Formats: sequence, C-alpha cells, structure tokens
Amino acid sequence: MFDICKDRVQGIQNGTATFQGITNETIGQFLHTGQVRGLSSELRDNITVLTTQGCKVICEDPVDWYWASDITLTLGIVSNWIIPILALLAALPYDSLHRRNDGACWYQGRVMRTIGALLNWIGSPQTALTATLFNIHQIRKCFHATEASGEGISGSTELQPLKRDAYYVLCCMSQFKLLEVDAEFFKVLTYGLFRPICDVTVGEGGDAGGVADEAIQRRAKEWTTELLRVMAFQLRMLRRRGVYPTFVSVFLFFIAYAISIALAFADLGERTTTHSLAFGILISWLPLFVLFALLDRNPVSADRSRKLISRWMWNVNAVMEWAARRDSTDGQPDWWHQSKEDAYKKAPGQHTEEVTFIQSPGQHTEADTSAESAGRTQERAPPPRFDKYISEFVGQGRQIGYNGMAYAVLVSVYDTSNDNRQVQQLDAIVEQTLERLNGRRPGSWWVLSLISLAIVWLEIGMAFMISYNVPTVGVGCRSMSYLIYGGLSTLPWIIQFLPWFRRPGVKRKAVCHFICLLSTLCLIFVTFAAFSGVLKNCTCRGGLSGYIDFENSAYYREHFNVAKWWRGAAAVGAIPLFGSFLAAVLLLMRLKSLWHTSEQSNPLRRDAEVDMQWLM
Repeated sequence: MFDICKDRVQGIQNGTATFQGITNETIGQFLHTGQVRGLSSELRDNITVLTTQGCKVICEDPVDWYWASDITLTLGIVSNWIIPILALLAALPYDSLHRRNDGACWYQGRVMRTIGALLNWIGSPQTALTATLFNIHQIRKCFHATEASGEGISGSTELQPLKRDAYYVLCCMSQFKLLEVDAEFFKVLTYGLFRPICDVTVGEGGDAGGVADEAIQRRAKEWTTELLRVMAFQLRMLRRRGVYPTFVSVFLFFIAYAISIALAFADLGERTTTHSLAFGILISWLPLFVLFALLDRNPVSADRSRKLISRWMWNVNAVMEWAARRDSTDGQPDWWHQSKEDAYKKAPGQHTEEVTFIQSPGQHTEADTSAESAGRTQERAPPPRFDKYISEFVGQGRQIGYNGMAYAVLVSVYDTSNDNRQVQQLDAIVEQTLERLNGRRPGSWWVLSLISLAIVWLEIGMAFMISYNVPTVGVGCRSMSYLIYGGLSTLPWIIQFLPWFRRPGVKRKAVCHFICLLSTLCLIFVTFAAFSGVLKNCTCRGGLSGYIDFENSAYYREHFNVAKWWRGAAAVGAIPLFGSFLAAVLLLMRLKSLWHTSEQSNPLRRDAEVDMQWLM
C-alpha cells in the first residue's frame, strides 16, 4: 500500500498525475519541511517526507496488513518468534488441573488459580522474577548450611544427609502460603526439622531445655529422624521433573534470537525485520524466567505436598507432647489417622481423647501397676490442625508478595554466623523467626528485587531503542506500546513495597490482578502487532515526529546510520539472556544434590516404629 502511495506522490510532484484535486502546486501543504531525525542536513533536500495528515489524505490512511501484502512475512515471524514463545509458555511451572478443590469458591479453583498465576507471570515479570530469584537465594543458603562445619553438632559428616533433608523440607514449605503466623506452628516446625540433628529438646509442658529422661529423648530423636527422612523423600519424589525438555525450549528461543538478528542486519533498515527483532528482545525475559523457575522446583501436585506436610507436622507435634511428659515411656505418641483428623474437623475444640498407657516390658513400677489395674485414662487436648496454617502453593510468583519463611528460620537457628556457632534453644529460634517474618524484609530480597526490575527494563529499553531508531526516527506506536507495557508491569512490583499491601484483604489482590490483566492484554496486542502489521499505518509510522518517508533499506543503511543503535541494542539485550542461561546451568549442577533422589533410596522401613498411615 505504501509503495503505491510513493508512486502517487512522485507522480504528483512530477506533474504527471493528480489525486483528489491535489497537484504539484498544492501538494506543498502535505509535505514536511522541517528537520528529519537521523539524517544529515545536507541530504535533507534529497528526500520526500509527508506529514502524517498528508499520508492520511494522499495515501488514504492504509493499514498494510502483512498477510495481505506478503503472507510469507507473517509466516516467517510466526515461525521465528511465536512458536518458540508458545513452547516457553507451555514450559511454565503450572499446577495440576485434573480437578477443582473440594468446597472451594469458583475463584479459588485450580483453573482460576492457574489463570491468576499466568497473569502474574506475564503481566508483571519483574515481580515474578523477584519471588523466584529470592527463593533460589533461600535454596542456596540452605545448601550452604548443609555443608558448613563447626556448628556444635557432633558427627557433622554423618549428619549431612539429615541436614539436607531438613533444609530441603524447609525450602519446600517456604513456597506455601501461611494463613497464620504464630509460635505454635514454628515450634513444631523447628522441632521436626532440627531435633534429628541436634539437641533441641522439649521438657515438661513443651518448653525447650527441660530436664528429660535420656531414653525418652533418644526415642523422640529416632522418631523425628524417621519422619524427616520419609517427608523429604516424598517431597523429592513429588518435585517437578522434565529439566531437559525445558532447556530445549529455551535453546529454541536462542536460535530464534540469532535468526532475527541475522534477518535484521541482512536487510539493514527494513522496518519489518527490525521490529521483529525488537519484539524478540522485548520478550527475552520469558526464557530467563523459565530457566530460574526450573531451578525453583515446584511440586507436581501441590495439594498432595500440602497434605503430607500437614500430617507430618501432626506427628511431630505428637512426638513433642510425648517427649514432654514425665511418663512418656508408658505410651505411644498420638499418631495421625484419618479418622482422628475427620473427627477434629467436625468438632474442633471439643475433642478429647481417652488415652490408655501401655507399659513396656521391664518398666513396671508399683504406682504404674495400680494405675494400669484401674484402667487409667487422661483427658488430652486435641492436636492442632496444621492444615489451617498451610494454604495453596504460591511460589515462583504465583501470588504477589514476600515468601521468606525459609530465610527467617535459617538465620534464626544459630546464635552466630561464625564457625563456632551453636544451635539456639527452641524458644529463641521461634521468637527470632517470628520477628524476622513480621519485621523488615532482608536486604538480599531488596537487592534481588532491583536486579529483577533492571533485567526486565533492560530488555524493554533495548526493544524501545531499536523501534525508536527505525525511520521515522522517534517515538511511535510500537515503541510507545513497549513503554506502556513496562509501566503497567512495574506497578505490581511497586505495590508489593507499600505498607498497605502487607495488610490482609481481598482488595489488594484484586487490584494487582486487574493491573496484571491490563499489562497482559497490552503484551498480547504487541505480539499480534508483531506479525499482523496493524501498526503499519500513517499515525503509527509518523508517531510523535509527525511525518513519514518512503525510502528503502539501502537508503537507510547509507544515510541514517541506524546500524550502531540496532547493533548495540541486540548485543546488550543478549547479555542477560546468555548470562542467565550459564548461571542456571551452574546452579543446577551445584544444587541438585539437595533435591536429588530415586525410588531405590526410599527410607521407609518395614520395621518402622512410626505409624506410617500419614502416607496414605
């Protein structure tokens, strides 16, 4: 369409044609006589430039659809960019969709949660990348804690597998939303994680540091060790696999990036291939996010993991109560059973339990014999419902907010950070954990937030630079749409810092989802424009400069010197992409020992003393 308009303008200027009463004498009102950006002043008289209004009148305001002018162009852009992007979208860490949550509201179902997560990922990659990078930081700190020595724990080398189990469970739990944050939850959690590897004991009444019988504490340690090993094994088996297919998807994006650069510079100055390169740079945060989401291994079934965690904590709490009693050797902990949980759910707070104490052989005393003959019973308080604490899986940016439970527990376990550090008392660990969760966020989270923002805006900025320097040089529809997407996607990143956002409520989530929806729609439109040509019209080509030209790529290559801008944008835009790929590979090789397991390494024993019905 614009080629036809170019011939029409030349005919009018030569006096060989007219159009709607416009002649070579009246065409001057539609010509741009000012400066042309990017072109030297001595060449200004050699180029014909129409104003935006002149384009609308003489060219009849066309929309040069790619599939109408050259269908191979549309197919080339689709194969070069759209297919690799769809492959990356398919590799995002979705949750299972095989059914909805029982009794959940429509907006809390699996489908709506998945849509909400997708809106967060695409609508605000800065925020999602912040959450993912910080969780990887927590995983790294947990991994380093398993290798440290001099922690006041005897047999550090022998205990390293147990330490890996403890810190891996902690990493997984940190990605679930906590509905309530109180001392009861963290006391049980800390005891379950660290009782197998150190002397975090519970005395009478459940307080740390109480005087307890050595045999009781030894048995409690054996039970919590068995529970921890099985819990870690179950979570490792539930972790998401498929590492290599995801790396293949990311590698396909690299190929598309290289092809787009080759096409843009092979026909230097041609608008279409250059805008395609700018779009690819704009979306380059997507493979980067997929790479790091691959390291932040989420479970295949979040609901199954949440149930196992809740049941595991029930049993840990049972061991704590058992170890706190003076006569603990007389009975068994109140192990989890489905009937007990169902009964407690029906009438919470009204459940009492009749406990019959069973003596171990050789441990009868005169007082115990009389109590046994009398059929001694005891009213016991109902165990806490740990499923009320742990909600849905929110890791990897599924929900906007700070999830730093692993970091808070990790830095509260020891009294100092040097090699002579000692494990603190249980109450001290719990108190410091709560202070850190309710207080200021750690400095590492702020740093990673700024890094995430810088990475996304670096790609947006390089895409803007290319589109800005495509003649007509200046801000147009494409470059402006990049800025709009960047601004909308940054708003949720800013909102998460506000004190208002930390207060509970539905409105803050709705506001963020609405902004992410607008940002996602903007990106969808940018994607559509990349292969359709909807923005190839007079208004968008003129942009804020207010004029358009009809020159070809050879003229731009020779006189506009656009190569320096495009070459710099392509090189700078590729730095975080290839740097992140290298970092992801190194982290994967470094941290995989924390989550690596196989079915042959199942720690579950047939002669286990712990009731394993919680694995049903």
